[in-house]
Amino acid sequence: MQLAKKRADNRILIGESGAVAALIPLLWCSDSWTQEHAVTALLNLSLLEENKAFITNAGAVKSLIYVLKRGTKTWKQHAVLVSC
Repeated sequence: MQLAKKRADNRILIGESGAVAALIPLLWCSDSWTQEHAVTALLNLSLLEENKAFITNAGAVKSLIYVLKRGTKTWKQHAVLVSC
């Protein structure tokens, strides 16, 4: 998801493509690397206000709460920032 990190135009395209919904199940993954990258990708996508609706509508809230309960300090910070 490096595509979403620095370019707003990519954030729009990724959000509109439906990719957010594919990231949500990865937040529940037992593999820490996968979970870390999923929450970071959502953080990058959430930098664009329009994507926050995609994230919420994809059902991310429950998954982000899971990350807040189980993740590392950095992941928890990312999860909070996604929801802001």
